[in-house]
Amino acid sequence: MNIDPIYQEVILEHYKNPRNCKEIDGISERGHNASCGDRVEVVAKIENDKLEDLSVCTKGCAICTASGSIMSEKIKGMTVEEAGAFIERVKKYLKGELPEEEFEDVFELKALSGVRKLPVRIKCALLPWITLENTLKHKK
Repeated sequence: MNIDPIYQEVILEHYKNPRNCKEIDGISERGHNASCGDRVEVVAKIENDKLEDLSVCTKGCAICTASGSIMSEKIKGMTVEEAGAFIERVKKYLKGELPEEEFEDVFELKALSGVRKLPVRIKCALLPWITLENTLKHKK
């Protein structure tokens, strides 16, 4: 994957030091990408319709791990509705359905933009987001 070296650094940093992989009480969901073996567990602690805490633990490639780590930092603190809307935007962005400018303010997400050129890697980047989306369905 030919991506900007700065973005490669962001992905490697999140891969080597994933954020928010910890034990918390909350609703959970596990996701698995059968095509490559990536696995993710998401646990969301929701209070007053707000994501008070979020745990994202992955076993897989650098793209999946970095995506989950970035997600855990960006989503925490949002309401369930805000998180759902943000997840939809991220899914469209990573699939190439939204322009780069949509995420000018989210530098780390732009680091994942290289997957837009490699459809098989899109699943890796989306796995944590889809798993969180499924987790939030338990809330409703």
